[in-house]
Amino acid sequence: MKMDSKYKVLASNTLVFAAGNILVKLISFFLMPLYTNTLTTDQYGIAELLNNTIEIVLPLATLCIVEALYRFSLDEEAEHSALFVNSIFTAGIGIVLVTILSIILHYIFDYEYAIHFLILYITTTFYKITSQFARGLGHIRRYAAYGVINSLLLVISNIVLLVLLKGGITAYLSSFSIGYGVSGILAFILSKEYKYFRLCNINFKIEKKMLQYSIPSIPNMLSWWVNSLSDRYIILCFCGPGIAGLYTAASKLPAMINVVTSVFQQAWQYSTALEINQKNSKAFFSNVFRVYSYFCILICDVLIIFNKLMCRLLLQSDFFSAWKFVPLLLLAATFGCIATYFGTFYNAMKDNRMLMVSTVVGAIFNIILNIILIPSFGGTGASIATAVSYLIIMIIRMLNVQKHINIDIDLKRLTFQFSLLIVSALFEGLCGLNAIMISILSLGLIFLSDIKIFKYGISLIRRTLNRNEK
Repeated sequence: MKMDSKYKVLASNTLVFAAGNILVKLISFFLMPLYTNTLTTDQYGIAELLNNTIEIVLPLATLCIVEALYRFSLDEEAEHSALFVNSIFTAGIGIVLVTILSIILHYIFDYEYAIHFLILYITTTFYKITSQFARGLGHIRRYAAYGVINSLLLVISNIVLLVLLKGGITAYLSSFSIGYGVSGILAFILSKEYKYFRLCNINFKIEKKMLQYSIPSIPNMLSWWVNSLSDRYIILCFCGPGIAGLYTAASKLPAMINVVTSVFQQAWQYSTALEINQKNSKAFFSNVFRVYSYFCILICDVLIIFNKLMCRLLLQSDFFSAWKFVPLLLLAATFGCIATYFGTFYNAMKDNRMLMVSTVVGAIFNIILNIILIPSFGGTGASIATAVSYLIIMIIRMLNVQKHINIDIDLKRLTFQFSLLIVSALFEGLCGLNAIMISILSLGLIFLSDIKIFKYGISLIRRTLNRNEK
């Protein structure tokens, strides 16, 4: 594949994912005022913790088989029917185990949300399998559409169940279940996945290969969960559900960085899988990283500058005080975006061991720092711990990937840019609006530090848009 074609494929796929995912992300942000108006900080804290618990149960119960389903489906010689059926078989065993556990929690321990949690787990698992399989089959536009449908259903369900019927926590969980369930069914039908659902095609040799790839991802997924969500449980323990609710609300805002980066990462995962073994991939990987890291850092600093304004719009009443946690969480999200960029190379090489090691190390530091900092500094301590843990993961992956793949990284420029961003986040988080001039100065210096790559990135986007129009 020619160099120009590589950029065209990457940029075109990014635009396709953006068309669907940006709407998805925006919808989730616009739902924040709805949640903060209809739920108390305690209710929101509990509801989000239940929702986030799916992220730790799912990789354990499915053995991360969804990761293998997508990656193996990209191979030219892929036996799609066997991959799909094997994935459903593995996930089905997990559903049985989660069902038994939920029944025990409901009938023996009288936990009122156990059945709602079970339904959410089943629908989430089904959606993950069907949507990722559609993506692996090359149905990129449909995959993006399924995400849009999921979000629209979530909005409608929230308005009906949470606002009109005032269903509280159960309505919150049920809204997600409806979105995942219906979207999963549509993916199964519209991508004609039923054609691949043949039980006779279960192949345990392929299953073994899939599990050899996916099982090392379990510690990675769990450790990623520790980095992303464990602080909320520790805050709940030391500070109560009110502060946990505030911190959870604050954690939603840094996801705005993912409005840009998540759509790129999906396209980047596809490109790395195609280019990983090509001889002339060095320039491609190096140029993409330089553009990507530069824009990630710029976007983060812009969001830090507008932090309080965004919180005024999205966090209602008692939730507004969560603004002080956001700058450091934005910094952590940026470290995470760079770490994910390098993590994609492990997926392309079908070797997730170092992916796991880096995340586990970060998770260990995260837990230690959380236990030390949260009792004294609450949510601010958790924000610092999260930022430090993601920085560690980023550094480990960056150094390790360079041992296997030749990527040119200007460490002096990158260190300078990140140093400015760290200063901006620290001052804005500690001093608020009084430090806005420091953040603006940091933004200007970051922009000027690599203005050539800014012009190059804009030029690339324009060329891609012009080609698509033709």
